[in-house]
Amino acid sequence: MPGGKKPYTLPPIRMRGHCFFPWLAIVVGTACSAGTTPPGARTRPPPSVTVSTVTTRDVPVTIQAPVDLRPLSTADVGSKTLGYLDAVLADRGDRVHKGQLLALVRPSETPGQIAVAKGDLAKSEAATSLARSSFERVKALVPNAAASQQELQQAASTLAASEAGETAAHAQIDALGKKLGETRITAPMDGVVAWRRLDPGALVGPATGPVMTVVRTDVLRVFIPVNERDLRGVSVGKNAFVTFDALPDRRTAGKVVRLAPALDPATRTLEAEVQLRNDSGDLRPGMYGRASIVVETHPGAPVVPPGALQRTEDAVFAYVVTGDVARRHKVRLGVEDEDWVEILGGLRPGDEVVVAGIESLSDGAKVRAVRGIDAFTGTKDKAGVTRGPEAAQPAAGPR
Repeated sequence: MPGGKKPYTLPPIRMRGHCFFPWLAIVVGTACSAGTTPPGARTRPPPSVTVSTVTTRDVPVTIQAPVDLRPLSTADVGSKTLGYLDAVLADRGDRVHKGQLLALVRPSETPGQIAVAKGDLAKSEAATSLARSSFERVKALVPNAAASQQELQQAASTLAASEAGETAAHAQIDALGKKLGETRITAPMDGVVAWRRLDPGALVGPATGPVMTVVRTDVLRVFIPVNERDLRGVSVGKNAFVTFDALPDRRTAGKVVRLAPALDPATRTLEAEVQLRNDSGDLRPGMYGRASIVVETHPGAPVVPPGALQRTEDAVFAYVVTGDVARRHKVRLGVEDEDWVEILGGLRPGDEVVVAGIESLSDGAKVRAVRGIDAFTGTKDKAGVTRGPEAAQPAAGPR
């Protein structure tokens, strides 16, 4: 070495008569550890996934839109006679029948008008009696030349005018009697009192507005707006279904009974009227929900649960399990529902697809397929074996 210095070396370690170099021990130990697996080491098993079979069903193609429920008929009930509300015999929520008495009105002017009309009638009757007597007397004098034809004509004219006045007086009495009868407010149809707006003692009349509102609820209706491009598939008689927010587990069926004659120029939609039977009374006007009109049906279409699909920005995939291997298939989707999705291409009926545990998979990955259980509740289906919810989760790594 330059300068006469010797390189530094590790001194040998003497153990029981043998020399041992530390660096040699490190190299040998590393080689040994790299070439063998310690006894008892655990390997990670394939992930456990839940699979479901691709099935077929008749897939309805629908037009959907938000709707609110409306009564089939609505009638505002008021008083035609000016007066004071004397009694209200029905209240909000009461079920009423056509002709049932709902309220009574105490008229403020009609009794006096009737008294005046009766006086006029009495005068007309007296005038008619006098005119008839005069006519008969003049008529008897004409043959004896004691009265002229002109006097006879005047008497006849006076009698006719008196009789016309009497007829008018009778008509006035009848009109006032009918008006007095209109103080009884009755139900115009079978239905339910939806609103009560006035209380006893309130002034009512033709200009004061309705006393209450009666609606018919045994049949209800919704109006579904249909876009211009979907009009070809909509016609009277098409099946329709409505689901309401207040009754999420119930789907009410109906039919399209009427189409608007023209599109709304503001929204470019056409309203389709669907009527719904309400025999149970569970449906109420004003309920909000979603309606759908079935425009056509795809018979025997393959469907899968929504959880079987892996969506990316430009494609949708599903994993098909064959043996213990999961293969990634690109699929084309059709109609989508809450519980199923129609498959237009990429899968065939009978294929087993992964519905739980799909997040950790890659194409060609080995898996342990669990069949016959619900992926989210862990309960068995009709042909399955009871397993816990953990069966649908990926297997844990080595501890």
